[in-house]
Amino acid sequence: MKKLEDIRILVIGDIMLDKYVVGDVERISPEAPVQIVQVIDEYSNLGGCGNVVKNIRDLGVQVDCVASIGFDWDSETISQKLNNLDIGDYLIYESEIATVKERIVANSRKIQMLRIDREIVKKVHSKPIIEKLEKYFENNSPDIIIVSDYLKGMINVEVMSYLKEQDFKIIVDPKPSHAPYYNGVFMITPNEKEWQEMKLSSRCNLSKVNYILETKGKHGMYLEDYNQSWTIPAEEVHQIYNLSGAGDTVVAMMGVCLSLGLSPVQSAKIANVCAAYVVTKPDTATVPKKLFLKIMEEKRG
Repeated sequence: MKKLEDIRILVIGDIMLDKYVVGDVERISPEAPVQIVQVIDEYSNLGGCGNVVKNIRDLGVQVDCVASIGFDWDSETISQKLNNLDIGDYLIYESEIATVKERIVANSRKIQMLRIDREIVKKVHSKPIIEKLEKYFENNSPDIIIVSDYLKGMINVEVMSYLKEQDFKIIVDPKPSHAPYYNGVFMITPNEKEWQEMKLSSRCNLSKVNYILETKGKHGMYLEDYNQSWTIPAEEVHQIYNLSGAGDTVVAMMGVCLSLGLSPVQSAKIANVCAAYVVTKPDTATVPKKLFLKIMEEKRG
């Protein structure tokens, strides 16, 4: 089996910046019936496909990222965070601003009180994306491609068609309205709600998708191919703090495990445990390498 450091994964999709404002909440404002947050900490993490990238990179895997940002300060922060992770940077500057999700969190209970979104959703032109990919494939041969589709403009029919023409396995974290784009990829990883919407859509033809991994939250996972299916029971979780990012962890772990040569069933069992771990953390988290290796040893048998 390959070592983590020997594999390379390409991540393409919608990148974001997750900001957190953490403070104490002890009184009500005299101006309006709202809580006052006394700020004690502020920080930011990569979000969207950037969270997929960080999940992979924190395991020591080589990872490259194709995504679109703008020319604002938040975009500069995204670029710097990718650089700090030593990521293969294939960013394009087609977005008007960076997509930002800012969460206000009560410190004592780690409870999210409010989320503020800043974004301008606009289709990114296919030509610069495909030009970046052509340049990438001239010099790199990834073990797997992960598509992280958040409906922010990066993923469209032209880009997916180009990726499917390349001779690499593709895993997609999908959105139902883009379902027609995914037919022919190796695997999709919808959550329960997304999968139900896809099955109800008359436009959804996934007859050539090798595997469908449906994530079902507290009910575990359900993996199926053309001939059979597997139910993967949920892991016991004592305290859930944050569900955001769990889907990113699942698709990231699937990409890593499949690149290592594990079967889809083995990979799903490992991804299931990893997702159960990250939801116990108060913000978007990743699985430490030491813990990942322990989980892999326990679940691949």
